[in-house]
Amino acid sequence: MQLSSEIQTGPLRSAPGAYIDRLAPSGGWRLIVAISLMVLAFVPLVPPVDALEGGVTTRGIIEFALILFALGLLAMYLKTQGAFSVDLKSPAFLIISAYCWWCMLSFIWSPNPVLTIAKAAELWCIALAALMVTTFAARSHFNERQIATVFALSLVAVICGLILANLYYWGKPFPSTGDASLPLDLLGEEFVEQRPRLILAYQHALVTADLLAVTIITLFASDLRKIFKAILFPGLLALLWLTNARAATVAVAIAIASMAMLKLRRNSSRAITAMLGLATVVAGLLLFQDRLPALVRPLLSDDLFTLNSRTELWAKVFTYICEQPIAGTGYYGSRYLLIKDFSWAGHAHNSFLEVQLTTGLIGLLLLIAFVVFICKEIFITRNALLVGITLYALIQGMVDPVLFYPDLVMFALTIVLTSVNPGRSPAGERSFA
Repeated sequence: MQLSSEIQTGPLRSAPGAYIDRLAPSGGWRLIVAISLMVLAFVPLVPPVDALEGGVTTRGIIEFALILFALGLLAMYLKTQGAFSVDLKSPAFLIISAYCWWCMLSFIWSPNPVLTIAKAAELWCIALAALMVTTFAARSHFNERQIATVFALSLVAVICGLILANLYYWGKPFPSTGDASLPLDLLGEEFVEQRPRLILAYQHALVTADLLAVTIITLFASDLRKIFKAILFPGLLALLWLTNARAATVAVAIAIASMAMLKLRRNSSRAITAMLGLATVVAGLLLFQDRLPALVRPLLSDDLFTLNSRTELWAKVFTYICEQPIAGTGYYGSRYLLIKDFSWAGHAHNSFLEVQLTTGLIGLLLLIAFVVFICKEIFITRNALLVGITLYALIQGMVDPVLFYPDLVMFALTIVLTSVNPGRSPAGERSFA
């Protein structure tokens, strides 16, 4: 989508509040409210249920309520601009929609049809919400960096809210899974972790890391004044460090370095190729780190050799994939296989393996098509935020499923991808009415 730059960068050099005040007539505050509700949908606000349960749960009801409320607000905002319509021909949206409909169909052979349908619908709603956000931004003449600013401020607001909420949930703003005095059984923790990790609300530490990582990357791409970035960055980086999420930390470092390189060499295709190549190398090291030279291995901790037992899990995943290579187990059906052998594994802990395991070869081909499309858009648009979110998704996706999963990373990636798509414009919208 070619976003107009009628609003110049002058307002972006003011305080965040003043900046949003100046955007408010165009809908800045509206987007912050709607995006914040979507982000909160990815945060467990009540204790999680058993991994084998699904379908109609309190947590599921809250998630869908927040998503539907956000969609309702976005629809109302679009209506005030003239019509509730979006560009249904967006390639990213079409690929995600095709995957969602295949996921819907997989309820036929899924061990939990209700959970499969609910999560597939949730993923599609996330893609629709992202498309509505970029449509609203286009009509309001936001440029790409202004979208990044609004998104970053939404994420910062959610993080601040969750830190305050921790006082209610845990009695302290920065609870850790290494604190034996906390009721960690609410998280399903059977023991105090040897590696203390920060948690927000009832999130897993890795999901907390995703929230912080996406915020850091988006904030780096925003047009907020340097003074405000200088205040926010140290705090966010400190919180990310407290999550003790090694893959997420490495992914953020590479994403930020790549974005900085792209800003310095914006027209260099070789720079982008180097970034994607680096991400591929890092992803390969995460998969094949057991084959590193003997001189390097002593520098690594013992649990890193198996990526916290992920290598054993992946070996088991391959055996299940071979049993159902075409159709898969059904979307979100992996937990019913894996948890028999790994009590901590609610999924395959890898985006590509999870997609192959649950939706088979058809789902994997759609995911590959999605990644190829993203790489093509990166070379066409040279968009720094798209590079950063993509690199994070690819690297973090090697140890946790974030691609084609109803989560924050997928939501952020879809927003950025649809906002920079050259073929996207308000004139090409189609109404649902």
